[in-house]
Amino acid sequence: MNPTLQAQILEARQLLQQAPNAFAEWLVAFYREQDREQDAKGWREFLRGFCDLPSSSLADESASPSEPEAITLSALEQALVANRLNLAYQLYTPLVEAGILPAEKVVEVLLSLAESLEKSSTEDSQQQRFQVCLKLRELAFELDPFRRDNTQVLLMRALQAQDELAVGFYGQALAEQLASLGEEQTLDITQEPLLTQLLTRLWDDGYLDLFFEVATALQARLLEDQKSGFAALLAQLAHAVDPEQAKRYEGLWTIEDLIGDFFQRAARAFFQNSTSDGYSILGEALITAAESSQVQENFTLRLSLLSESLEKLIHAAQLERVNFVIQKIIDLILSREADLGSLRINDENLLESLTIAKAILFRVCFCWSYLTDDCSLIRHYQQIGGRIFNDCLSLMASQRDFLWSEYWQKNQRDYCGSGRTKRKLRVGFLGNCFQRHSVGFLSEATLRNLSRDLLDVVYYYYQGWKNEDMASHDNMYQKFRSHENLHFRFFPGETKPPQVAAQAREDRIDIMVFMDSLTSHDASIVAALRVAPIQIGWLGGDAVGLPEFDYFFADPYILPEEAQSDYHERIIRLPSYCAVDHLDVCAANEVDFKTSLRIEPKNVVFLTAASAYKRTPKCIDAHLQILKAVPNGVLIVKGSGEIATVIRRYQERAKELGVLDRVRFLARASSVEEHRGQLALVDLVLDTFPYTGATHTMEALYMGVPVLTLVGRHYYGRMSYSLLKNVGLEDCITWSVEEFIERGIQLGNNPERLAKAKQTIRDSYHRSIVWDPKRLAKAMERVFFELAYEHQLIQSIPPLEDRQAEPKPAESIRLHIGGKQPHPDWKILDSQVGDHVDYVGSAIDLSQFEDNSIEAIYAPYILQRFNYTRELPTALKEWHRVLRFGGQLMISVPDMPTLCRLYLKDEVSLEQRFRIMRMMFGDQVDEQNYHKVGFSWEYLFALLAQVGFRVIRKVDRFGLFNDCSDMVFLGEPVSLNVVATK
Repeated sequence: MNPTLQAQILEARQLLQQAPNAFAEWLVAFYREQDREQDAKGWREFLRGFCDLPSSSLADESASPSEPEAITLSALEQALVANRLNLAYQLYTPLVEAGILPAEKVVEVLLSLAESLEKSSTEDSQQQRFQVCLKLRELAFELDPFRRDNTQVLLMRALQAQDELAVGFYGQALAEQLASLGEEQTLDITQEPLLTQLLTRLWDDGYLDLFFEVATALQARLLEDQKSGFAALLAQLAHAVDPEQAKRYEGLWTIEDLIGDFFQRAARAFFQNSTSDGYSILGEALITAAESSQVQENFTLRLSLLSESLEKLIHAAQLERVNFVIQKIIDLILSREADLGSLRINDENLLESLTIAKAILFRVCFCWSYLTDDCSLIRHYQQIGGRIFNDCLSLMASQRDFLWSEYWQKNQRDYCGSGRTKRKLRVGFLGNCFQRHSVGFLSEATLRNLSRDLLDVVYYYYQGWKNEDMASHDNMYQKFRSHENLHFRFFPGETKPPQVAAQAREDRIDIMVFMDSLTSHDASIVAALRVAPIQIGWLGGDAVGLPEFDYFFADPYILPEEAQSDYHERIIRLPSYCAVDHLDVCAANEVDFKTSLRIEPKNVVFLTAASAYKRTPKCIDAHLQILKAVPNGVLIVKGSGEIATVIRRYQERAKELGVLDRVRFLARASSVEEHRGQLALVDLVLDTFPYTGATHTMEALYMGVPVLTLVGRHYYGRMSYSLLKNVGLEDCITWSVEEFIERGIQLGNNPERLAKAKQTIRDSYHRSIVWDPKRLAKAMERVFFELAYEHQLIQSIPPLEDRQAEPKPAESIRLHIGGKQPHPDWKILDSQVGDHVDYVGSAIDLSQFEDNSIEAIYAPYILQRFNYTRELPTALKEWHRVLRFGGQLMISVPDMPTLCRLYLKDEVSLEQRFRIMRMMFGDQVDEQNYHKVGFSWEYLFALLAQVGFRVIRKVDRFGLFNDCSDMVFLGEPVSLNVVATK
């Protein structure tokens, strides 16, 4: 660098420190001088020196003199990356103000870097990274206060930080940005997820004036088909909390908007994950509208309003009000049609009949399952509703030449006999579950294991993600798409049921399996139109009740033999209604988790995790009665829906019982993987009733945690029971509320009994159908071929692999690495031949053992001997590889933080310090006794989680051998003992 340039850089730095305004003027003048002389190289060298950047960091040396802008932006980016935000600010501000550097390009640099840092998974402090991102976004806002995407992120950050001043500032800015959009600029709220989340957060956090300010500005800019429905939603909310605000929306909506599709979608978008009472407000508003004078003579509108109120109130856990509205609906329908069983559908009553069917099927029967265990009552109405719904769809299909009977008459030869040629049996699966969805988690492994040699398998993904680009970010969607030899039909968001039905018919599906049950209206329409000679319901819930369903997949426990009388569908009993072989888990840090919830080591931890609408008063009381009788018990309450209502009810009853101080409320985890990790840290899950768990129960069992259930008579009351029976966990199955409470108390007060229940789960991992989706898939394949043969679609059943029987237990190996004491239950692995050594080899290389072949590994004071660059990660990966599913790795290592604390105590003698030092670094009498790495709980936890262990827990002692894991020095345990479960 020439001396002149060095002097200029020095001058610039001095000016920046002493007179920033003078520096700004100097910088602009210097830039223009370089620009006049077309000296891009000089400008580059100046920026390099001024910003103290490495020589290779700026634009290419060969950049032409006309590219100083690119050089400047590159320098800015490098300064920002180096966290020199103030320097970058002082550099770009005068250049932007002078019109030299385009503000929009600086904004792009700032936001691009902020987004990159927000997505980063580096080991930097998350809080530090958060602060840098926030500052970058604030700088961008200063340059361009009308950049809405940035303002929205800043508002969310302010809400998360509970910064009221910033919330008000950025909230008002957002409202102004929305209001300033031109008439031609319309917004589709379904494509604005962050904006929707912001409105929910503003409502939940009590910023109601700001909520209405932003929402009102948004309403004026929505697509025409969204405006009135959104105004209707805002009006109902305003009437409840601030009637003056409601005047804003007068004349912008009609009462029919309250039952419109957009009103329902907007309500779900706002309040599905809300912590406030939004659903309660909307539910009561819909009841009020249904009882208003203007709809009393309009049967269809009144019934629709009451039906939609049910959907809101059930999510709000307002079960008494749900029961009230169900009775009003039944009374209203019967006042119109006294004998529903004989109702015949015609052109005149089609709309009214369809409204009745949808009210019964998708609202009344759906909600009843959470209130009552009266299976016969629910099934009676469900079959009536299903028949009316089916008849309505048949009439509509006949009007459009879409009747299945006519289609079958024309195309039967394509399905039967010689017309099939040599094509394989074609089985379709239809639903919105091919994504991160409870049914997706429970079905993926079984579908993956269906034989593509025997079957053509087609997935019909309907009513899921709106487009394939959005779906591509869903890891479960990607898992389904990766299944071998798969035909995958993706239907975009606005696809109508007849289009789906037409595609399935064109595909000549022999057997269609519907996986959504009552949760999808449109999928039920597809089923009613019929798309295959054989139609089966499975997994998404109880059988729908449509006459066009021929069969329903269950198992011997969820629907016993005597249940058939309540179903027109023929019940086919598989060995289990579902099976999994892997669930993704983000291991939870037990120390952090329990510290944050004020849980002590002596506590027995109960958990109830379920949607708000599963929690009946009897259920809440039973949970708290158990807690009351277990003195060391702590109950964690967690769930979704209108959780504020749930919290209030638990608090009220807990206060009455005197146990409020032992109830903890846990916010929803950021992901289902994180939730599963938390499950592993509790002792017993208390199920809900009469609607029990399915996915939650499966997840708890997968994590090795028992679930206490109360068995009901209805499908939904027996989901947990089925899983527990198949696992062999009889001690957690009860048949009355009294027995449920008594058993919970017994398990909570008896650690040995609880430990036995956990061992039962671990033993089941190698024999139960619940963990063997290959066996379930084989059973399903057999049923498909038997049904196809019965319906004369095929002329014979091909030879099928028989995997009905339980697998024979494999040899159980428990490996003691470096062991010195022989034990009948353990095999010793050592690097040297010895009298009691069973296997000779390195702890880093277990290639003599197959994958998933070891039941347990005990490795006391081994890990610290490995270097942390290669040997340590290699050893942990090897140990994880050879362990079975459910296998346990027991590790003990010197507890470095404890040893360091003891070493620094003033009262410790020189000899004692020397002994502590030997514990840290090894005896060093030979090469095997050098310690190369030190462990804290946090570091060891991170290593084990990174390898893939799903449960990682600290223990005081193992009690297996007399070794260093029990070592105590100066009155303190100095060994870090951890059990990690694969």
